[in-house]
Amino acid sequence: MEALDPRGLVDGLPGGVLGLGGGGLFAALVVVAVLANQGSPGDRERFNRSIEQFFGTVAAGIGRYVMGRELTGEARSEATWWRAGAPLPDDRATETPVEQLGARPGTPTAVSFDKPSKARRAATAPVRLLGGALAGIWRVLRAWSRWPYAARSVARLAPLPLAWGWWRFPAGTELALCVIALTAFIAALTSPAALGWWRIRPVWTDGQIYGPGVWVAARQILRMEDTEPRARWLSVPDDVRADGARIVLRIPASWIGGPEAVGAIERLIEERVPGEWVPKWERTGREHYVQWTPAPKPTPKPVLPEYVPWKWTGDPRRVFVGLAIEGDSIVDAVIQTQSATPHWGVAGATGSGKSTVLYIPVVHGRMNGELIDILDTKRNSLVEAEGYSGVRIHKTVRECIAAFAEFLTSMMAAEAAMQKGADPALRAQLVPRTLVIDELPTLIKFAYTWWRYGLKGKGTPPFLDWLSIILLQGRSSNHRVVVGTQQFANAFFGGTMERAQIGTKIAVGQQDRVSWGVAFGQSTPVLGYDTEVQGRGAYSDQRKSPDADYLYVREIQPSYITPEVGNFLSMCQQAPEWFDAGAMAPWITPEVLDEVNATAATAAFLPGGKYGPAALPPVGSASARGIAGGSPSSQQTTPALTTGGATGSATGAGPELVPAEDEDQAEAVVETYSLAQAFERGIIPHKPSTIRTYFKRGEKRGIKAPEGITDGQTSFYSEEELTAWLAEWQAWQDKNNTAPPPRKSAEADKENEGASSA
Repeated sequence: MEALDPRGLVDGLPGGVLGLGGGGLFAALVVVAVLANQGSPGDRERFNRSIEQFFGTVAAGIGRYVMGRELTGEARSEATWWRAGAPLPDDRATETPVEQLGARPGTPTAVSFDKPSKARRAATAPVRLLGGALAGIWRVLRAWSRWPYAARSVARLAPLPLAWGWWRFPAGTELALCVIALTAFIAALTSPAALGWWRIRPVWTDGQIYGPGVWVAARQILRMEDTEPRARWLSVPDDVRADGARIVLRIPASWIGGPEAVGAIERLIEERVPGEWVPKWERTGREHYVQWTPAPKPTPKPVLPEYVPWKWTGDPRRVFVGLAIEGDSIVDAVIQTQSATPHWGVAGATGSGKSTVLYIPVVHGRMNGELIDILDTKRNSLVEAEGYSGVRIHKTVRECIAAFAEFLTSMMAAEAAMQKGADPALRAQLVPRTLVIDELPTLIKFAYTWWRYGLKGKGTPPFLDWLSIILLQGRSSNHRVVVGTQQFANAFFGGTMERAQIGTKIAVGQQDRVSWGVAFGQSTPVLGYDTEVQGRGAYSDQRKSPDADYLYVREIQPSYITPEVGNFLSMCQQAPEWFDAGAMAPWITPEVLDEVNATAATAAFLPGGKYGPAALPPVGSASARGIAGGSPSSQQTTPALTTGGATGSATGAGPELVPAEDEDQAEAVVETYSLAQAFERGIIPHKPSTIRTYFKRGEKRGIKAPEGITDGQTSFYSEEELTAWLAEWQAWQDKNNTAPPPRKSAEADKENEGASSA
C-alpha cells in the first residue's frame, strides 16, 4: 500500500495552498459576521470592541514578534535593532553572587583536595566537553532578552523559510539544517564553557552601563510610572569622557522638587556616573530639564623654578625680586617702593636664604645711583658687597648705632633741603639712600645690651624711636629701609603703625603659624610651598585677596643674585667721595644737626660724638673689632657737627652715660640670657614662671628685681644680675624662714646630739 504524501494531498486541493488559506479566512469572516449580528445592540457593540481589541492585540503581537521585541511589551534589556543590550539593574541572570560582592580580585577560589587521576579525567572528558557545549548553548539562549532585535527577528522568522524550503526543497533544507546544527555545536564546544578556544568580551557603552541604574533611581524621585520609556526622559552619552558629553534628564512639569529632591537628583549623577559633573537646571522655559556637563578640568598649578636670575627693571622705584604665582600663571614679583608704604623686608630662620634676598636692594639701589648702608652685626652676612663704591658695611654695635643716627639725621636734613626756600646747593647734593638691616632682632638685642651694660644707661634707649621715625618719614626724602628679621613682630619696629610701613613682606623657608600670622594676618591661609627649595617662600604687597578679605599672599622664588653681586656692583658708577670716605652726608647742616639732636638725642651717638665711633667705616676698610665696638677708629675722622651742650645725656634718664673714652674697649658686650636660657644653663635653680613669681614677691619684700633689657617681647639678664638677685633672695629666705624643721630632721638632729655626747 502506497504511503500518504501530505504535499501531494495539499497540492491536489483546488487552488493549492493559497486556496486553502483563502477559504479558511473567508469561513472565519462569515462566522464573525454572524456572531456580530446576534443579541441586543449593546451586546453587538461590546462584541465589536472585543473583536477590535483582539485584532489590535494580535496585530501588536505580530509586530513585536516580527521586529524582535518582547512579546509582553516590557523590555528586559537596553538592546536596540543592531546592538546587544546590557543587563538591567537587579538582573538576576547576570548578577554576582552575594558572597562574592566586594571580594578582592586576587582572592583564591575554593579548591578540592580530591584530585582526580589522569585515567579518570580521560574517561570523563567526552562527558565534560558535551556538558560544556550544552552549557554554552544554554548561556546564549538564556541571554535571549539581550540579543539585538535583528538577531531575535531572524531567529523568530527562520522557521518560515525553513518550513517553506523543507516543503519545496527537502533535501537541500535538511542539509542546511545539519550544517547549522553542526556549526552551533562546534561553536558551543569551543566556547569558554567547554574548550575555551575563544572568548567574546561584550563592549558596553557608558549609556548602557550607567543609564539604566540612573533611570531606575530618577524614576522614583520624579514619581513616574515604571512603564515610562527611558529614551524619552533620560539621555546618557555613549562615552561620558568624550568632548561635549552631557547628561540630560527631562523633568515632568508636575514635579515640584524641593531642595531635598533637587539635591537627590544631583547626588544621583554624582554617585552613579564616574567623573565630576556640573548640573544646570532649566525650569522657567516651556520644557523643564536639568543637564550635567563635565566639570572643567583643573588647571595644573604652576611650578616655580628653583633658580631665578635677577634682572634690572630700569626703574629706581620698581625692584625685581623674583618670580611669583598669581592665579594660574607665573609673574614677575616687583616691589613698588614709590607706594605709600615704601619700605620692605624679608623674614626667615637662620639659613633660610634671608641674607641672600637682602643683596637685591643693595644691587638694585647701586645700579640706580643710590647709596647703601648695611648694618650687619653677624659681620659676614653680606660680605659679597663689601669693598665696592657706594656700599658701607657697619659690623660693630657702635658703628651700627652711629650709622643709624647718621641715616636719621640725613633723612631729616634732606627734608629740610627740599622744603621751599632751602639752599639750592644743598638740594643739588641730595642722593637717594637705602638702609639695609640684617638680623634686626639681633641688632636690637646687642644695642640694648650695649646700652645697659656697656654704657651703663638707664631707661629705654632711643634706637627703636629712630627706626620708627625713619619708617614713617623716609619716603618723602628718598630714605628707604629694607630689613631682614626672624619675625615681623611689632616690638622690632617700634609699634603697629611703624610696622605697617613695611609695605612688602617676604617670608622665606619654614614658617610656624605664629610667624605667619604676624607677617600676613591670623586669618590668611598658610601656603603649602616646598620648603626644601632654598629661598622658596611667600610674599604680600598689601593687596587684598580677590577671594576674601585678607592679604593676597603668593608663593615666590626670590632671585639668587649672590654669585653676580660683585659683577653688578663693579659696573655701577662711582659713589660720591664723601660717602666712600666714611663722612656724613654733606647736606647735614649744624642747624639741622642741633634740631635732630634736640628731637631724637642723636648727637652723642654720631661719628665723633661721645658714644659714637671716630668715623664711619670707609669703603674698602673692614672693621676687625669685636661686637662691642672698639676704641675710636684710627681711620679717617669725620667728627659730628655738634654745637656746645649737644652731647649731654642721651635720654635724660639716669646718671650721665659712660663716655666712650672711659670704656674698657677690649671687653666684649656682656652676654645676656632669657630666663629660659638661664634655667637651662643652671644660672637660676627654678623655672622661668617660678622666677617671675619670686620677682613679684621680692619687690614686695624690698628685693629689687634685675632691670635687664628687653627686645619688646622677651627680657634678658646678665649672669651677674641674676646671681646677685638670687643671692639676695636666698639671704632673705634664710633670715625670715622661721618654720620648724621637718619632724624627721629634728629626730635625726637629736640622735646626732646624743651620739656626740656619748
